[in-house]
Amino acid sequence: MLGFAILATLLTLTESCQEIRVKAEDGGVVLGRSLEFPIPLDFHMLTEPAGTKHEAHPLPNCPGAPFSFTNRFKEIVILGRFNGNWCNTTCDGINEAGLSANVLLFKDNAEYIDPSDISGAACDNAIPQTMIPAYILATYETVKQIKDDLESDKFPAVWAGDEFGAVLPIHFNINDKTGAGLVLEHVKGEGVKWYDNTVGVLTNSPTFSWHMSNLRNYPHFQRNDKGREGLKYSSQGEDYSYGPQWSGSGMLGLPGDYTSPSRFVKAATLLALAPKPATTNEAIVQVFHHMAAADIPYGVVETGPLDLAIFTWWTLVKDLERRCVYYRSYTDLSVKKLCLDDISGVKSAVKMEGRFEDGFKDISGELKDFDTVLLDRHSEL
Repeated sequence: MLGFAILATLLTLTESCQEIRVKAEDGGVVLGRSLEFPIPLDFHMLTEPAGTKHEAHPLPNCPGAPFSFTNRFKEIVILGRFNGNWCNTTCDGINEAGLSANVLLFKDNAEYIDPSDISGAACDNAIPQTMIPAYILATYETVKQIKDDLESDKFPAVWAGDEFGAVLPIHFNINDKTGAGLVLEHVKGEGVKWYDNTVGVLTNSPTFSWHMSNLRNYPHFQRNDKGREGLKYSSQGEDYSYGPQWSGSGMLGLPGDYTSPSRFVKAATLLALAPKPATTNEAIVQVFHHMAAADIPYGVVETGPLDLAIFTWWTLVKDLERRCVYYRSYTDLSVKKLCLDDISGVKSAVKMEGRFEDGFKDISGELKDFDTVLLDRHSEL
């Protein structure tokens, strides 16, 4: 229990995760998500069959059986291990219906129901905030179904903490294979809020509505360079012209730091300006490049009283139509792939971080004579 209490405290020291959404011309919806962390966790990708049961911790004023639910679908989820124990929050995941749900830290803004305030009939539909992604993936097929339950008060009440007394300040990003997106937040002093995620981006604090209002401060970015002809002026009867010596001036002033507001603006701007990919495969490639723009190398950002290094542990790309997950980790830079259609109905796991040697392909055996390469190129033309 002490280990999880320490973990919960350390989690609140960082807020650098983000997720983006791209929809291709062929209708494929692709999500990109990174996870930045200051502590040594062993992240694993787990497969859960339909029928997997989940049970919440008992509440103090609820004498009956604890809240429980069962997976309707086969799933791929991500969990961490800390001191040899599985963490109790699903970081990310997709289900067979093409629904994605994940958590991003929401420090200083999240507030949930006190578990001692839940009693009577409310006991039958109340869940800890740590189990929300698991519940969503187990229960729903579309964003619309979740919105309908939220609007009709059928969605579970969310209480703070778990059996270890850990309260993780998190909000939730949910997307389905139609391209619909939903942000779910439990906001301090305001209660439950949910928003259509029309911009396709979520980072961390402040609230999603604040981030969307902040975007109004950045309407001026463009693909093309500004002032292509350079600076022109006259002095003592002579005309002068100084042309620009670089490209990219259309993005002058684009936030590039690692704060949550800056990452939101940068991601939203890049998504808005990037050409829409024709195919889902092109969207997967594009999303990996978008996510690279937010990558944090080890040691350049430190946080908290312990000066813990925050860095990008892994980058995840999800194809919701084909229900596949692509990812690369910090040390092993190769992209790995896992698809729901290819896995059995048995619960299983694979460690996400790999070895340095596994991240590179030796192509010395593919070298050809230079003249042969030229002939190959001419034949292609």
